[in-house]
Formats: sequence, structure tokens, C-alpha cells
Amino acid sequence: MTLLSAAQLASMRDTAAQALPGTAVIQSSAWVSDGAGAGTTTFTASGTIACRVAPIDAVEKVEGSRLDPDSEVLFTFEWDAGVDAANQLVYQGGTFSVTGIRAPRSWPITQLVEAKEIT
Repeated sequence: MTLLSAAQLASMRDTAAQALPGTAVIQSSAWVSDGAGAGTTTFTASGTIACRVAPIDAVEKVEGSRLDPDSEVLFTFEWDAGVDAANQLVYQGGTFSVTGIRAPRSWPITQLVEAKEIT
């Protein structure tokens, strides 16, 4: 027995999408060779999507006996946003590295992505 019909799930997704007040730019990574056997990873914009951002923790963390200055946040996107661990996200002038993709729940209504500010 299914508790939600396909129409009800679509309605919930539409409602969740309306509650995403911001936008983020997804950056995809690419390896650029220097021609001498080495290279660098570069990131280029691959799309803009609606989002909501919230801090993961409200307290400062200590890493390796030092205060961790990086901000960790939880991005909420539409359920089919397609963000993956290789992406970076640009939001309100900051660049964030994806640190985790939360597994889908019983009904995938949104995609939840953990990220750490790198600039």
C-alpha cells in the first residue's frame, strides 16, 4: 500500500520548490592538462538552481586543536537537482565545496547537500 499517490508527491515537490528563496550556481570540475604530465582541476559554471541555505551547527568547531574557521551549511535543492560530490556551489559571493549528499528519504521531495565554505 502506498501512502502517497504520484500526484500527491508531485504536489509536495512543487510546494517545496516554492520555498527555495535563493539561487546557487553549480560549478562542475574538469581536469586541465599542462602538457607535461601534470595539470589542475578547474571549475566552470554549469547551471543555476533555486536553493535554501541553513547552518549545520550554530557552534564553532575545533579541528586538530585549532578553531575551524570554515562555515558548514546545508543546501536544500529541488529533488532532482543533480548536485554531486564533485561539484562546487557559489552562493551569495561564497564558494562551497560539497562534503556530503544526504541519502534520499522515503519520498524524495528535496535534495539535501552538506557543504563547507572555501572562499
